[in-house]
Amino acid sequence: MAGDDRFFRELRAAGLVCLLLAVLFVAPAANAAPPPVVIAHESFPDNSITPPMLRAIFSMRLQTFQGERLTVFVLDSRHPDHEAFSKEVLGVFPYQLQNAWNRVIYSGTGRGPVTVESRQEMLRRVGQTPGGVGYVTGPVDHPGVRVVSMEAR
Repeated sequence: MAGDDRFFRELRAAGLVCLLLAVLFVAPAANAAPPPVVIAHESFPDNSITPPMLRAIFSMRLQTFQGERLTVFVLDSRHPDHEAFSKEVLGVFPYQLQNAWNRVIYSGTGRGPVTVESRQEMLRRVGQTPGGVGYVTGPVDHPGVRVVSMEAR
C-alpha cells in the first residue's frame, strides 16, 4: 500500500511538471505576434521575392533589383521588430546583418541601410522612396506602400 501511495504522488508531480512545461512553452507561442512582413514602395518591380534574394537585399549585397536602385530601411538593431524580422523572416541574427553592413560600408563597395525610429516612420519613408524596401508588423495601410510576399524556397 505504501508503494501505491508513493507511485500516485510521483505521478501527480510528473503531471504538474508537464502542465508547467505546457504553460511555459505552448501558451507564449499561441500569443506570439505574427512575423513582420516585407514592404516596398509601390514601384517595386515584383509582387513576391525568394528568401535568398531577400537576404541579399537586406544584407546590402544587392543594391539594385530589376534595374531599380534599392533603398533599404531598417529599425534599430535593438528594436523587437528588427530582431523578429532578422530571425523569423531572414533566418539570421541581427548581429550577422550588422556584420554584413559593416563589410559593405568599410570596404567601400556600398552603403548601409537607413535606420528609422518607428513603424510609422518606416511606412512613411518606404512610401516616399522609389525603390524603398523595409518591414513592419501589423496591418499595412499606407499610401505608396505594398506588401511583398515570400516565395517558397
